[in-house]
Amino acid sequence: MSNDSNSSFSLQQQKLFQLAKSKRISSVELQHTIEQLCEGIAEMIQCERIGVWLFDDEQPSLTALNVYQQHNGKHTSGERLYKHQFPAYFTLLKGTRVIAISDVSNDERVKELYPDYFSEAGNIQSMIDAPIVLANGVAGVVCCESSIARSWSRLEESLAGTFSDLVGFLLDSLQQQEMEKKLEYLAYYDQLTGLPNLNLFYSEVNGSIHRAKNPVLCYLQVDQVDQIIDALGYDGGDQIIKEIAGRFNRVLKSNETVARADHDHFALFLDEADVENRLKNILFLMSPPFLVTGYDVTATFSAGVSRHFHGENPAKELLQSAQIALNRGKMRSARSSVTWFTEEMKESSKDHFAIEMDLRKGLDLNQFILYFQPQVEGEEGEITGFESLIRWNHPEIGLVPPGVFIPLAESTGFIIPLGEWVIKESIKELKKFHDNGMDQVTISINISPRQFLHHRLPAIINEGLMQYHIPPERLCLEITESVAMEEEDLVIERLKLFDDMGIQLSVDDFGTGFSAFVYLQEYPIKEIKIDKEFIRRLTTNHKSIAIVKTIIDLAENLNISVIAEGLETIEQWALLNELGCKRFQGYLLSRPLPPDEINGWIDSYKRASFYSITRRK
Repeated sequence: MSNDSNSSFSLQQQKLFQLAKSKRISSVELQHTIEQLCEGIAEMIQCERIGVWLFDDEQPSLTALNVYQQHNGKHTSGERLYKHQFPAYFTLLKGTRVIAISDVSNDERVKELYPDYFSEAGNIQSMIDAPIVLANGVAGVVCCESSIARSWSRLEESLAGTFSDLVGFLLDSLQQQEMEKKLEYLAYYDQLTGLPNLNLFYSEVNGSIHRAKNPVLCYLQVDQVDQIIDALGYDGGDQIIKEIAGRFNRVLKSNETVARADHDHFALFLDEADVENRLKNILFLMSPPFLVTGYDVTATFSAGVSRHFHGENPAKELLQSAQIALNRGKMRSARSSVTWFTEEMKESSKDHFAIEMDLRKGLDLNQFILYFQPQVEGEEGEITGFESLIRWNHPEIGLVPPGVFIPLAESTGFIIPLGEWVIKESIKELKKFHDNGMDQVTISINISPRQFLHHRLPAIINEGLMQYHIPPERLCLEITESVAMEEEDLVIERLKLFDDMGIQLSVDDFGTGFSAFVYLQEYPIKEIKIDKEFIRRLTTNHKSIAIVKTIIDLAENLNISVIAEGLETIEQWALLNELGCKRFQGYLLSRPLPPDEINGWIDSYKRASFYSITRRK
């Protein structure tokens, strides 16, 4: 080997090490440097062909990163050798430092490659192979191939090994950089959607918020993701999230930022004078159906909106405020709510948080109890049923009103296990009534909108009825008119299913919602309960009388039973009786009772006539 060759190789070594130390190594720079090194090593050890091959474990195979032909000066790449064709050779590379072969035609180690590979490579007679070893294993091989039979010197073997080490050093450095890029991507971007995650969102918003004229942060939740997962599986849930992310990218302006904040939540930063109309416009553009696994799926969004901040991390502060507003809005409406943050919400959210934590423990600690309010019918006052009403006996606060914990349970999803407990305990109590000879009474159970559409509800009810041998017609499910605001097709399907099961369906608080009369026309409803507000105003408001009369007459024509809920005075009873209402529930008859007081109430009730009860002061 000449001094010039040694000098050239030394220079190539220096260049390679400098490049490997650089923090901006690219695959293009790697390819160019490998080509130069192949030319240099070919000249130094006088080989006709120098190749750098890399393992592809997925195939599995060896792929040529670069093959240099000295006789014509050409560089090629992409040639592939497959493991199933040369299994022994692949195994050899994994366990040998340098493979020096003087005669390829008579060496057992490469008999799989002879004669086809060596002939196609240019009638190769001798070769040195030096595996490329990285930190995580053998990555490939450097092949020095000669068309002249020769014995390799130790120096030539050492040079091939050094070349292999230098290539390995460079590949290690490149892999490290690629890993760092992947880690950086994972740190700042959501893997499923490619949207920024909250880390990048906070950084971008904090960097631009002080230049914004009207900064506003919106925290959005996709209302239907859980139902989509129930219907189409987790793949369907992932697909709708990806479709939503893609549409956000298309409808937002250049100065608007979106991030995926959680499973079905997105954070949106706007700088708009008329932010309410801009948000309406964005939600309108997001409203057309998405194609998910062959289905047209409509998604709606609930939003919390915040614009005031005071601290050093305004983006995080705004997001937390917007989240509080979103949660508050979800308590009022399960779908399509837009709620602006107020400072009062922040204080009450602390109380709600404490209650929520206790709420989850309460079920495990048996702190919930059921009360039952009687329902009577006819002039004789026959007991026809009881409404099941949940109460929470908090160890520190005492009895927590349902109006406090039910909306919280609904918004957090805890209503599902809580509702299942109510159903099971109510049916269990109904069994006791039947065993005591009251086999004609029904139990009415309030079902929340979220629970009504839950896929497990029919099975839970059926299991309870079968366990206690209760006829399904003795169970009445009370739903509110707000259920009609959910997925209409699913609501109709669920109502029909319960009707086919023989379960009675009742509309609670009838007359207060936009959909009241649609219920009677479209759904298999057996009972309606006139809202207590109409009953309360009955003796003081002529419009209430007209409304109640209309409801009673309409129900009678449709063969639907009517209950007057919230009966409190003799005057109300007399007027309702005159209007044609024969079923009643309210404090005039009895307050809601714990189970251990029901038998005593029944005994005292039976000793008195309904006539005398209605004249109590």
